[in-house]
Order: sequence, then structure tokens, then C-alpha cells
Amino acid sequence: MFKQAFGLALVVAISPAASDEPATEQGELWETTAQASVPGMPVNMPAYKAKVCKKRNWTVPPQTSQDPNQNCKSTDFNQVGNRMTWKMACDNPPMTGEGELTFNGTDTYEGQFTMHAPQFDMQMRLTGKKIGSCDNPE
Repeated sequence: MFKQAFGLALVVAISPAASDEPATEQGELWETTAQASVPGMPVNMPAYKAKVCKKRNWTVPPQTSQDPNQNCKSTDFNQVGNRMTWKMACDNPPMTGEGELTFNGTDTYEGQFTMHAPQFDMQMRLTGKKIGSCDNPE
């Protein structure tokens, strides 16, 4: 169960958006990393890296679930200045979380996302670096 929830947490934290629609908007390509740790475990999990296409002006947090069975929803998305915050809840498996990012200029960010599941809590360190442009941003 822990491995399944950990894998899900990483997918939820940073997952690229896929689309078969024609390009309608130019976005920014970000290289993202999530490094998870669980209190009480002596070793951090391996870092998960992904490339994500985002709108120039973010309207959603940097996580999305590609599996509709997880039924994850983001709420309370807020961006003020260089700081972004949000909350998230998933039904399958049941989890909640909250995240925060701080942008350093326009090309990098760092922050954290905390997940709460019945069996454990998990802390994820999030980093991102803009590496180019892309089509079909989320």
C-alpha cells in the first residue's frame, strides 16, 4: 500500500499534461523535480523528474492527476507576487495535501507539498526550472 500511495503521490505532484488537440497556445516548458521524504524513514525516496508544459500565467498548481480513478481536485489556488499556494484532495486512495511554491525571478521555483494519508504523511520538495517553450500548456 505504501509503494502504491508513494507512486500516486509523485504522479499527483508533478505530472505532464497530455493532449491530442492541435496547438492553440504557446506555453513554457518546465523541468520539474519532486524529492519525497516520509517522517520516521531514514532514507529519502528517489527523486522524480518530469517536463511539464505550463501556461505563461499559471491558473492551476503544478500538479495534476492523469488517472481519473484517483479523482484528485485542487482547491484554494492562490498566487500573490512570487508565492503560490493550493490545497488538494484525492478519493482513491484518500489523501489530502497542501502546497507552496516561491518563484525566484521568472525561470525557477522551489517549494514543498505535504500529503496526508491514513497510514503516513509525506513531504515533497519541489523544484522547477524553465527550459524552453512548448505547445498545449495546462
